[in-house]
Amino acid sequence: MMRVTFIWQEQSGDSWQQRQKQVTTTGDKTVLGLAREADVKIDATCGGRGRCGRCKVLICGPLNEVSESEKQLLAKEELAGGVRLACYARPKGDIQVEIPTSKTELVQILTEGTDQTVPVEPDITKRYLVVEKPQLETPAGDRERLLAALHKSGQPAGKIPVRVMTDLPEVLRRRDHKVTVTCWQDHIVAVESGDTTDELYGLAIDIGTTTVVGGLVDLRQGKELAVAARLNGQAAYGADVISRVEYASNGAAQLRRLQQAVVDTLNGIVADLEKKTGVSPGRISRVVLVGNTCMQHLALGISPTYIARSPYTPAFSQRIDVIAAQLRLDVHPEAVVTFLPNVAGFVGADTIGVVLATGLAKQSRRVVMIDIGTNGELVMSYEGKMVSCSTAAGPAFEGAQISSGMRAGEGAIEFVEIDQDMDSLVIGGTRPRGICGSGLIDLVAELLRVGIIDQTGRLQDAAEVDGLSPQLLDRIRPGEMGNEFVVAWADATADGQDIVLTQKDIRELQLAKGAIRAGTKILQKMLGIEDDDIDELLLAGAFGNYIRKESAMGMGLLPTIPLDRIRSVGNAARVGARLCLISQASLEEASRVASEIEYVELSGRPDFQEAFMDAMLFPPNTLSSQDSTEIDKKVPRDQAV
Repeated sequence: MMRVTFIWQEQSGDSWQQRQKQVTTTGDKTVLGLAREADVKIDATCGGRGRCGRCKVLICGPLNEVSESEKQLLAKEELAGGVRLACYARPKGDIQVEIPTSKTELVQILTEGTDQTVPVEPDITKRYLVVEKPQLETPAGDRERLLAALHKSGQPAGKIPVRVMTDLPEVLRRRDHKVTVTCWQDHIVAVESGDTTDELYGLAIDIGTTTVVGGLVDLRQGKELAVAARLNGQAAYGADVISRVEYASNGAAQLRRLQQAVVDTLNGIVADLEKKTGVSPGRISRVVLVGNTCMQHLALGISPTYIARSPYTPAFSQRIDVIAAQLRLDVHPEAVVTFLPNVAGFVGADTIGVVLATGLAKQSRRVVMIDIGTNGELVMSYEGKMVSCSTAAGPAFEGAQISSGMRAGEGAIEFVEIDQDMDSLVIGGTRPRGICGSGLIDLVAELLRVGIIDQTGRLQDAAEVDGLSPQLLDRIRPGEMGNEFVVAWADATADGQDIVLTQKDIRELQLAKGAIRAGTKILQKMLGIEDDDIDELLLAGAFGNYIRKESAMGMGLLPTIPLDRIRSVGNAARVGARLCLISQASLEEASRVASEIEYVELSGRPDFQEAFMDAMLFPPNTLSSQDSTEIDKKVPRDQAV
């Protein structure tokens, strides 16, 4: 047996502390596999398939030979210094694995979105009761006297969980049999001493593949008190849905790890909300949750295996209600947690949330909704009919599997403009560390406009491009797998290495944007809608909020329509969850909408492949100067590099 010792840094408050964990192995498992079994997080955006090159670790000790893939994904200096990819490295003796610390602070997690006004009528109530005191002549139990008081108040006879019964005798007598009962349908969530009817709290959560956002809501007023967001802890097991499905399909232990990772994330959000509001987790008595179909399965601990296998069938589609204690969620243990319904295997409750928040189901106009992420969900509505589809866009829009890509955090280039040379903005105003999705879209759109990238996506040689400044031409150079464009020179970056856009990066982006655009074209075809007919295009999610519309249209991601018809609706998925939390009518509408949306499985349509191949090409007439965004409107000019 061989010993593998993992060493990493973990943040505790304002300081960083070293952590260590040791496991044993026979040597037939990769370092990444061993880390996962030990619940040690190593970033692997491709899910450990050896494609992204992100699972870099520093290893001291005997290992297997360096693979050809590692030679392509790692620099010679890194290999010489002991850096290996955890998904390829296998121990051949006792080794020590040092995991690099990621100190990137995510500052662009989108929390707000378009809202609808609904009456505040939650499906959970609080009733103040005076319970009849026990008498020698009437020896009815505490439970029976409480239920009688409830019945007298007009509440149907409830079911009192054993967890509530445990403290019931003391709770009744603490305030002379004056209590407040919290009820969800006939389920008694809590019995509290005295009158606490002035406080009733709920939680609205959107579990995204990359980020998780939760809001604490005062259910008396329908007012959101605070919002908190964190990275989804499942990201260590793969950046995209398919990677996580594949990992969960390996067995019950793997499925439990993914469930625990997202539950830990949710509990972290609850703790953050307590710090912001002072409301203790035990006072939260209702939760409504949305997420794509896979994220909902994983949060419930239900295998998503068959979502990824034809005919792509989820384990459940309709709404599910569970008790918080079953999920180990740090709210009141008897709080009811509702997972909104899914439409299909790859169109989930998050899409239902967007439809509710934007009023899409009530539209008579021709409206298109696109939620762009690792998975792209699309809904098109016209005269009450809604059709939807999903496209596997991959993680390119979030900076994953891009050579210098990163999430939208401090140090990410988020905006690019080209004149005589490149001008860019960096999140946080620091030296750049990489480029995020919005910056990537800007960059490619600008390179198309000035002719450095042609319609097929080829990054041309400097000698093939006319009329450009020497500064721009100097940025074009040969790379290991075709030409590359230097986005930021090493002397201006945080880690002293050039930030580049490679030919492979462009192909990754073409695949992603081609899938989204082809899906839109198929839905347009079904409803007989041309680009010019589209009355409004709604962009949902963080990516849709931060990208420049003109850049997205210039590189062919969106239909060609006037820019004033395009509207970003933010994190509308979580807004939809909030509507269902405060309104019974919205909760009922969610189920109705899910049953009315017609889902289109693109993989079964021969016209999709044709549309996809066509959509991978870039448009010949690209970014227009008339809609160029003023750089000063985004962040102060001194943050440009």
